Amino acid sequence: MHLAALLLTIGLGATVPAQATPPPASWGQDGFGPGNTSYNPSESVVNAGSIGRLKLRWTVTSSSGTPGCRPDPLAPLVVGNRVFLRDGGGVGAYDAATGKRLWRDTGSGTAAALIVAGNLVLVFDGGCDSSSAYGSSVTALDAGSGARRWRRTGGWTVDTAVADAGTVVTSGACGTCGDAAHGVNAYRLSDGALLWSRPNEVLAGPVAAGSLVLLRETTGTAETWASRISTGKPVWGTSRSSTAAAASPAGTQLYLTDDECLSARLAGDGKPLWTVPKESGDLAADDRQVYVASAGRINTYNAKTGRLVWTRALPNPGSPVRAGGLLYVRSGKGSLAILNAADGRPVPIKTTYGGLSVHVVAAGGRLLLTGESSVRAYAP
Repeated sequence: MHLAALLLTIGLGATVPAQATPPPASWGQDGFGPGNTSYNPSESVVNAGSIGRLKLRWTVTSSSGTPGCRPDPLAPLVVGNRVFLRDGGGVGAYDAATGKRLWRDTGSGTAAALIVAGNLVLVFDGGCDSSSAYGSSVTALDAGSGARRWRRTGGWTVDTAVADAGTVVTSGACGTCGDAAHGVNAYRLSDGALLWSRPNEVLAGPVAAGSLVLLRETTGTAETWASRISTGKPVWGTSRSSTAAAASPAGTQLYLTDDECLSARLAGDGKPLWTVPKESGDLAADDRQVYVASAGRINTYNAKTGRLVWTRALPNPGSPVRAGGLLYVRSGKGSLAILNAADGRPVPIKTTYGGLSVHVVAAGGRLLLTGESSVRAYAP
């Protein structure tokens, strides 16, 4: 779909004191929620005042799955009093306070990704046990019991997924699909009904904002446009080949990256807001600032203007996470740097968080870190 034809058809903080009872936990997607913000605004127990008192409370080591199938570690998902992890090649639910397993499902395939939405755990089968396997399945399990609610299969792998507004969207590739080597499928969350499908397009990132997702063409000019998540109907477009890195917590702004810059646009109509040339990297976004793991630094920008607020040198930074007035950054060869989110100053800690692989999740008064095959939970 060319952009011109597309447009013709559519008509164009501060630290919070610790509290006795942890807040309700909700970290349902890899980047916190559909906005992929990597920012938990509800976390207040783990903060600058309590971070020095964290202790290891439990460790879960996932059981082996299919022989020869070692997918990348997944972020633990925390909703209510439960933690959901890849386990035994499938998914397991654990008590967030004790790490005790509550249920496990191994019949949904090798979990390439997990999303918790509503009362459902969505398991996306990656089919990694076969290098020639294409296609995929999406299985919805009851978050309370693990019982299967629905299962759907698609012709493309699931490389990217996002759930919002009662819809789950997946996109991926197929090496045996002829003229449709890539594609997007959208399913209704309640029953798995296929709502819409697009060949030769992919999700431009695991991001939804204002009930919109960003799609990118995989043939021709690789144009990018925002579409309604429930219908696939295009709303606005851009001729740039962009990646949706995150949205603002309110879902009003989209943060896009490409080979030339980091930029912000209004989610509703795509209006450009600001651009930072030659900036790219993993990012987190709160209501006031955007934190970018740049080349050897964390650069922090004003969310409204794009003005640089502070910068801090860190070796090989990645995967920033913002919660409780703190900024967690994977640094060096897997260590964890903890900074004050307001000014970038390092926060003194006593615990050495070694063995970190990729993911940091701060939710429900706990800090969860992933290793190659384990998840460790820390709390005051």
